[in-house]
Amino acid sequence: MTPEDHNREAQLEQLIDDAVRALPGRRAPLTLQARVLAEVERRAALPWWRSNFAHWPLVARAGFLVASYGFVKIALAAVMRLTEALRASEVAGALSPAVRLAHGSASILSTTADVGASVLRAIPSYWLYGGAVTAIALYAVLFGLGAAAYRTLYIDR
Repeated sequence: MTPEDHNREAQLEQLIDDAVRALPGRRAPLTLQARVLAEVERRAALPWWRSNFAHWPLVARAGFLVASYGFVKIALAAVMRLTEALRASEVAGALSPAVRLAHGSASILSTTADVGASVLRAIPSYWLYGGAVTAIALYAVLFGLGAAAYRTLYIDR
């Protein structure tokens, strides 16, 4: 592209920009204006806890984060105690049949996960990469077919 062509394009761009800026602004239809203003008023009337987390007061956000941390810590402590209780061999005999069944199910799941990991390690890596690429390609094709079907069936012309 020569400097002269570039200069002409810049002049044309400036001319179009000036022409578009000189046009009067379009007003929204009255029904749309009324609906938008009603929605703005409805959202402004919402209490703070029903609004976005970023708009909560700072004290409420801090309290929520502290409470969430506490709940996570309590849940982890409960899981650790349950795990310790299930692993204790002297307690395992005295546990109810339901807890023994849960312990056996957890053992079966653990063994299945170990077998699955062994199988995955035995598969060549290029097969795994090829399978991942194939899955992504099939997903893209499915997405495209869905979009085409939607455009064909539901978009009004």
